[in-house]
Amino acid sequence: MTTTRAIESADVGTPETIKYQRRQSLPGVELRSVFDSSRCYRFYSTGFEFLVPITWRGEVWHMRRTEVLEPGWVLAAHPGDVYASVRVLQAGSWSSLTIDGEALAAMTGKPWDRVRFRPRARLSPKLHAELLAAMHAIQTAPVDEARALLVHFLAGVSDEVVETDARQTTPRGLPSRAAERFACFREDTSGCVPLAELANETGLSRFQALRAFKRRFGLAPHAYQLRVRLGLAQKSLRDGMPPAHVAAELGFVDQSHFTRHFKQLVGVTPAKYARGIIPTPTVPLSWPLPRTSSVR
Repeated sequence: MTTTRAIESADVGTPETIKYQRRQSLPGVELRSVFDSSRCYRFYSTGFEFLVPITWRGEVWHMRRTEVLEPGWVLAAHPGDVYASVRVLQAGSWSSLTIDGEALAAMTGKPWDRVRFRPRARLSPKLHAELLAAMHAIQTAPVDEARALLVHFLAGVSDEVVETDARQTTPRGLPSRAAERFACFREDTSGCVPLAELANETGLSRFQALRAFKRRFGLAPHAYQLRVRLGLAQKSLRDGMPPAHVAAELGFVDQSHFTRHFKQLVGVTPAKYARGIIPTPTVPLSWPLPRTSSVR
């Protein structure tokens, strides 16, 4: 395994595997596992996401920061966030758990729309173990035990991952009008907004609008909007819509055009993504549930 030099995106020396898994009895919950990864990726979060390196180590851009992410740490993302592995320092494996806002609210009994995560955080051994146990349970345990482990993990998130001061602030140098318009892009499904129109709506020049948008999201507006469409495609595929219908519904030229963009972002084809359903496990867990006094 390479440990002393950075691996660029074109230098792929291992047979990378990406696997998505979901349980029909746990709607809104998705597990992604990446093995032998030495590529640089740019991902879009369709829900609240918790990514943990297992053996992988690299520099990751997220929320306008580039920092090293390594085992023992978590990258926490909100719906609509883009994050990117900009340099791989050690090829390896990582996993991420994504949970829709509605599923989170159902499991914890509270809304998560105002929760703000730290871009990355070092996990305590206890919370790290609970996250890994929850991920394993999604694949192997009966639904009640898997849900209980998820709730145990989420109970500790507020202490270790959530910002203590969750007030929204306008990015430095960005007019509030532009900040408000940019925020709409997280839910904007109306199609591509031309740069000239965006500049006019925000009171900025085209150059200022492009630079400010890329600083905020890490992508140009049209590239980010493509991610939004592909995020909607993931949700439609999870709901059982055939790939050809998804491509037509979201305005792609044809299914091959849709498949090419989907695989580039998600890492697998739409058909393979749609097949990621785990049969309902019936074997109980081999370890006891973590002990907590209460679910916060």
